[in-house]
Amino acid sequence: MEDKRKSKAAPIAGANDRVCEHLSFAAKEAFKRLRTNVMLKFPEGDPECRIIGVTSAQPSEGKSTISLNLSYSLAELGKNVLLIDSDMRRPSIHIKARVEKEPGLADLLGSSNAIASSVRKYQSSKNETCFDIIPGGNIPPNPSELLTSKRMETLLKTLRSAYDYIILDLPPVGAVIDAISISKQTDGMIVVLRENNCPVGIFRDCVAQIQEANVPILGFVINGALEGAGKKYGYGSKYGYSSYGSYYGSYYK
Repeated sequence: MEDKRKSKAAPIAGANDRVCEHLSFAAKEAFKRLRTNVMLKFPEGDPECRIIGVTSAQPSEGKSTISLNLSYSLAELGKNVLLIDSDMRRPSIHIKARVEKEPGLADLLGSSNAIASSVRKYQSSKNETCFDIIPGGNIPPNPSELLTSKRMETLLKTLRSAYDYIILDLPPVGAVIDAISISKQTDGMIVVLRENNCPVGIFRDCVAQIQEANVPILGFVINGALEGAGKKYGYGSKYGYSSYGSYYGSYYK
């Protein structure tokens, strides 16, 4: 399968100031830290493509923004990256990245569309960094069934041969079963939560469901944090990263 970074696609018309190259210095550093910690979870020099799911316990935690910025940060290292908007009930990656919504994942899984027809390219404003995106597409009547279908499994197997990292922006765990259903096809999950927003009980249930699926939790991203590295660097909308062990331990004290 061809290297999708070299495929022809129109660059985005613009981007908002909360994503990719438009972030502040402090926010970029936070995502570089997230990138480093994610990469350290896997053997150094391992040529295998890694599929990473990004989810949250409930809606409006900022998981899609994290997915987009993590993809960009990995691409900055020259990695071949694909971001798939797998939240087909409420797709938003196309809005944040300003790419066409259709055709996308739902259309790809629900018809015989070729993969290339659903792939968009995010190109940085200076044309230095790019990565591929498969948007959510038309909202289907059966997103859960599509996400857990044999066709989705086959699609991911095919895409593994063309990319270094595949990032899946998944629905919230507490809202629908979709994220847990497809989690076994990933190499690990990142859980996003917004500070002072996610109730402890809902968060605990999210962690328990992922654990019951026997899927590794790669770490947690604290979105909108007011303490730690974000506060030190004075970034208004802050991001923090914590490994599974340390954050999990402190959260339950």
